[in-house]
Amino acid sequence: MEVTRYKSMENDGPVVAFFSLKIPKWGMTLNDCRLIRTKNGGFFVGFPSKKYEDNGKTKYSPYVWLEKEVSERFQKAAKEAIDEYVKRQPQEQAHVQPAESYDAAAPF
Repeated sequence: MEVTRYKSMENDGPVVAFFSLKIPKWGMTLNDCRLIRTKNGGFFVGFPSKKYEDNGKTKYSPYVWLEKEVSERFQKAAKEAIDEYVKRQPQEQAHVQPAESYDAAAPF
């Protein structure tokens, strides 16, 4: 798995960056993934999603859904790919913490 594009978001919101992931084993690239900071300070990878309104609240429905075990492996691999990308891009280092600080489980 490899990060092919990465754009840091310099704001106080939960989205740290948008990026694309190339997954050669699957013959696929996922565009518009998000690195999201959780309320407890960890991080998770969010899939591209569709924004919608529910009773006046903005919500997001991911286009991709993985079973829990697969999701956990995917989260780990994606965060490692982000770490590798950041090592090669010094300007991004201030925005991303190393994988040890990421949440172990996905929020879904």
